[in-house]
Amino acid sequence: MSDPNKFDVEAKNIYEAHKEAWEKLYSGKIIAIDVDANDIVSVGDHLKDVSLRARKERPGHRFFVRRAGKNPSVARLRNRNYS
Repeated sequence: MSDPNKFDVEAKNIYEAHKEAWEKLYSGKIIAIDVDANDIVSVGDHLKDVSLRARKERPGHRFFVRRAGKNPSVARLRNRNYS
């Protein structure tokens, strides 16, 4: 199992690298960041819709979900295959 702190740092670094563009395009929207692919996989107004779309589109990937902008509501979704 990977270290949760490392996962959080990876997700934060991806968001910070794209922060200016993503906040301009998606301010106030909930975004699902695909940590494995280093990009956004889903955008929307409701956490449930964003997370379901992300998991359907990229099964097996790790996602970090947050609100784009200055006041993020942060939630983590991890879709891991435990074998």
